[in-house]
Amino acid sequence: MNIRTAQLSDLDQLTAILNQAIKWGKATAIRETFKPGERVEWFENHNTGLYKIFISEENSQITGYLSIGPYRKGRQAFRHTAEVSYFVGSDFHRKGIATQLMEVAFRHCRQNKINNLIAFLMAHNQSSISFMEKMGFESWGLFPKTLTIVGNEYDHAIYGKRIIE
Repeated sequence: MNIRTAQLSDLDQLTAILNQAIKWGKATAIRETFKPGERVEWFENHNTGLYKIFISEENSQITGYLSIGPYRKGRQAFRHTAEVSYFVGSDFHRKGIATQLMEVAFRHCRQNKINNLIAFLMAHNQSSISFMEKMGFESWGLFPKTLTIVGNEYDHAIYGKRIIE
């Protein structure tokens, strides 16, 4: 497996992986799928000097990605805190891809003075919560009944990790 920084030419495959998660319904609060062209602005905002999208690939196929983006963009007091999101293609779950992507993200954060990483998770997504805890994240908060999916309300969990002490 190879991990590298994403390029705009990867956007079709990144969008396909995100759309899998959207259709599954438990991994993201995004409810409608995207066309790759609709994700260009997201890509540009997450692929600057400080913020990055890292991808894992095997045989030129993207198997997963992790994005580090601004937390509360425009509010300078949060400049050393970033939001992390990750998605792994459904055929590649439980193969260590997310772990390797997260380890690359931690190195990037240390090198770029990002002191904290924050992840927003659907509180009923136990596999993501278990993964984040395995990676050293802790529960930093909960927004009760703030997600509405097919008429049902769910909690939104905040997990965080201090990267630089």
